[in-house]
Formats: sequence, structure tokens, C-alpha cells
Amino acid sequence: MIKILIKRRGFTLIELLVVISIIGLLTVASVVVFSIVRKNARDAVRAGNIATIARALAMYLNDSTVGYPTSTGECLKESSGVGAELKVVKVLLAVPLDPLWANALPSNVSSGVAVSPAQNFCYYYFSEFNNQYKISFFLESNSKSGNAGINTVAVAP
Repeated sequence: MIKILIKRRGFTLIELLVVISIIGLLTVASVVVFSIVRKNARDAVRAGNIATIARALAMYLNDSTVGYPTSTGECLKESSGVGAELKVVKVLLAVPLDPLWANALPSNVSSGVAVSPAQNFCYYYFSEFNNQYKISFFLESNSKSGNAGINTVAVAP
């Protein structure tokens, strides 16, 4: 009697578990990297938006006879205040908003500037006099755009 051995082809349980664990580790690593990249991208958008607002305010000053628009402190938005004024005089087609926190006021403000422990807030505009302004904004991470946390752009004579 001749026995024919049939050899099964396939993977062992150990091989399958090793492959699944490697895929799991790669997935976790990619999620972490994507999260960091998204934070950096939002910070780059914020820095670009602040530069756009600063250029718009410079154009506004150039066309104005009274100086920068005054405000006791507000989130820049299209519907009211300084943002609406910049849009009306056509120095901005659309008012840039923070990618995550467009309407969140800073929790702690001193002399028109957001201060610690304020975090996660809109582009906060303050101008007590018509020859100066301050814009506070929050960055999520350290980058070329600035340090993580509260940042302020101030223009004064």
C-alpha cells in the first residue's frame, strides 16, 4: 500500500500573528504621524491667515484718514466688527478664520492680549488707539510659524 502524503500549503498561526502585529504597529505609527502633520498644517494656515490680516490692516491704514479700526477686543469674523469693516472697504474678500476655534474667545485677556491659561481661541483683535493694534492667536505646536501656545502680533508706532 502506497501512502501519498499531501502537504498542506499555507501559513502557520505564528506567521499570521506576526504579520497582523506588524500591520497594527504600522497603523498606530501612521495615525500618530498624521496627527502631528495635521497640527503643523493648521498652524501654517494660522500663520498665513495672520499675515493676510496684517496686510489687509496695512492697506486699510493706507486708505484711511483715521487709522486702524478700533476695538475693545473681538474675534475677527465676517459678520461684525473689524472683520466686517475690512470686508466692506474691500481690503479682504473673506475674513480668515481659525481652522478649529473660529468663535472661541480667549479665557484670559490682559491689556488687549490673550495671556495664559487662555488656549484654543479665535484670532483676537484689539485696538485701543487708531495707530496700533494687537492680534492674538493660538498655535498647537512648535514650528517655524511660532511657539506652541499664545502668540501675538502687535503693531504700534
